[in-house]
Amino acid sequence: MNSPWGYRGGILERFGWTYEYLLWGISWLNVRIMLDDATRSVDDEENDESGKGNSGPVIHRDLKTKEDIMNYVNGVI
Repeated sequence: MNSPWGYRGGILERFGWTYEYLLWGISWLNVRIMLDDATRSVDDEENDESGKGNSGPVIHRDLKTKEDIMNYVNGVI
């Protein structure tokens, strides 16, 4: 977005709100929280052949046993 109006326009389009509701019906703090917590996805076209997108490589793991799952969970946390 190049201006505050373009940013507001994107918000209106995304949520289907009126401009009046954005200005007077909801607090800007709630709008920012909703935008920050919104789910996002990366299309397959945006990934290159190595599997890297905007968030890094995708690692596929075979979790076949209970021990595999426990080792994976303990390694992540």
